[in-house]
Order: sequence, then structure tokens, then C-alpha cells
Amino acid sequence: MILIKASEIYLKDKILYDSTVAVENGRIVEIGGSFKGECEIIDLGRLKLLPGFLDIHVHGGNGFDTMDATYEALSEISKYKLLEGVTAFCPTTVSDSRENIINAMDCIGIAKERGVPGARIIWPFIEGPFINFARKGAHSGEFVDEKPDEGIVDLLAGYDGGLSVLIAPELDGAMDIIKALKHRGINVRIGHSNADYETAVNAAENGGNIVAHMFNAMAPFSAREPGILAAGLLCDKLYTEIICDMVHSHRASLKLLFRAKGKDKIILITDCMRAGGLGDGNYTLGGRAVKVKGGIARTAEGNLAGSTLRIIDAVKNLYENFDLDLHDIINMATINPAEALGIDNENGSIACSKVADLIAVDDKLNIRFVMVGGMAKINMPSPV
Repeated sequence: MILIKASEIYLKDKILYDSTVAVENGRIVEIGGSFKGECEIIDLGRLKLLPGFLDIHVHGGNGFDTMDATYEALSEISKYKLLEGVTAFCPTTVSDSRENIINAMDCIGIAKERGVPGARIIWPFIEGPFINFARKGAHSGEFVDEKPDEGIVDLLAGYDGGLSVLIAPELDGAMDIIKALKHRGINVRIGHSNADYETAVNAAENGGNIVAHMFNAMAPFSAREPGILAAGLLCDKLYTEIICDMVHSHRASLKLLFRAKGKDKIILITDCMRAGGLGDGNYTLGGRAVKVKGGIARTAEGNLAGSTLRIIDAVKNLYENFDLDLHDIINMATINPAEALGIDNENGSIACSKVADLIAVDDKLNIRFVMVGGMAKINMPSPV
């Protein structure tokens, strides 16, 4: 038994003060009790105890990429994610040859089963190739597949759940595919899209439930063609991913999202690529050349190519630049993504019987403690 003491403990709907969380066999077994018996005590003092962050859209970090398709790459990404308070993540692919994507998916499955040393793998997120060429962003146009019904069967053979797939809903046959994937328990996200408003809402009605990186790689809003952007803002069935690096979206766009969408349907992601945690220089994203300057990753054409953002920095950016409650921001990186993926029975909040994925931050929101599955991974006397 491990007894964790903290000055503040962030539950989904409230904060406990000067309280405790008891952990046994990798799970939370008691909250706020006065456990009596032999146990290891972790006293976090004045730190805030939070659920571990979930990053459900991340390509890489610390020099490694999901498309490297090696256990080493996924292990190193998992260790890097710990430093930003992420305890579980979705390794994310890009548009590439079917063979390379399948190799990456197979590698993710093996690494998930074997276990990685840092943040846990949730499942793969297949971002591309089933996207609109006009909204491909940093994806390689060579591999964009605008006829998903011809390729998705082979790509997803053997998957019934345990997977996220992105589809531009305006593509031929996409709506039937979204229905079929939903029926198989596969999470469907929509994005990299020129979909009109009605098509995006229809996708939500048929099983798509997350808009990828809101405001990016989608048709702009106009009075008579509000598009997928308006659907993301207005449709209650849609969660919206957001990259809060203060580069991907203007402050006014973010304010619009917070006011229109509400705190329970926004998900913080990093969309981080290989250069995360490293300096400026030349890198690749899924094999495409990317230059990072001032921490901003772009292709040779000037398109943003993911980010070098850390989740904890996204939290800080929101807290420091917007009139948002810290508790609501924390939920955007924890319970909201868990609920969107349907894994909130196990992850995303501090609650009895859930997996003990926990982090602690100081008053400046620096990561000081990380626990994954009941095992302390980081316990630092000074901020990161």
C-alpha cells in the first residue's frame, strides 16, 4: 500500500485540501481516508496532486518518431512524455505507404503489450492517409488517399476497438466507413478536411466524435459556408482537439472556442513531432523534411508540421493568458480526452478503482512527481 499526501488533490468535480490517496496493486483504492496499517508514505507537501495527463495526438519527441516503427523509438517517446506529466499517449502516424503505416501499427501493438518504460501507450492514432489533399498540411501529398473505401479494410484488418482513425468526412464513402468503424468500437476523428457544416455534423451523428487540431487543416469559416469549424464549435457530440502553443491558433480563436464550446468538450494535445525536447534545426516528420526555428516546426513549403509543445506548457499557456479556471484546464488534459476515447472507466481522473496514473505540480505548474500504474517514475526535489 502507498499513501500519497498532498495539499491539494484535483478530482474530476472538486478539489480536496490536505488529503490523501491510497494506492495498491497499481490502482487507487481510497481517497481522503485515514488508512491505518503498514504502508509507504509519499508526502508531496504543498504540491498539487493531479491525474496524469493524456496526450492523444503525438507523433514523437526527443529525436524519435512513431513512423520509425521501432520499440526503441516508442520507448524513448514514452520516457520523454513523462517529463511533461503525460502518463498515457496515442502514438500517431502520418500519411505514408500502407506498408509503413502497418509496420508502425504493428510496432505500437507489440510495444503496448510488452510495455514501455515511461508513459503508457493507449493505442495507435492513424492520422492520414484518408484526408483531403487540399487540407493535407504537412502530410505528404504522394500518399494521400481520397478514396478510403479502397484502402481502409486492409489497413485496419484485425482491429475491433483499440484504435483511433482520422477521416475527412467529405470523401467518397466516408460516412459509411465512419458508421462501420463506430460499430467495431474504433474511435473516429475528423479533420484535414474541406467538409461543409452539414457533412461534419452528419459525421458526428454517425460516430465521429473528435475534431482534430481545431482551426488547423480545415476550411476557413465564412457566412454561407461555416464548414467543419462551425460544426466543431456548435455540435455537442464533437470534442475538439486544440494545440495551445500560441502559434497554431490566434488568441481570439482560442477565446471563441472556450466561449462557444464549453470546458467539457475541449482536449489539449501537443501534436508534437521528433524535435520535441530538442533545439532548433533540421528534422523529419514521417520522412518529410521539417525545419524548426524558434521552436516552430514547418515544412519547406511553410506549412506547420506538428509542434514541439509539451502538455504542461499548454496548461501554463492557458492559465497565464486566459481567464480560465485551473481545474477546468486540468480536465482538458485528463478526463476530457479519456471520455472522448471511452477509457474514462480506467483513466483520466483520481477516483477509486481507476489506474493510479498521477502527477504533482508546484505553484508554478512545474512537474515534480509522476506515477504510472502505481509506480513512481519521477520524484524531483526541484522543478523540471
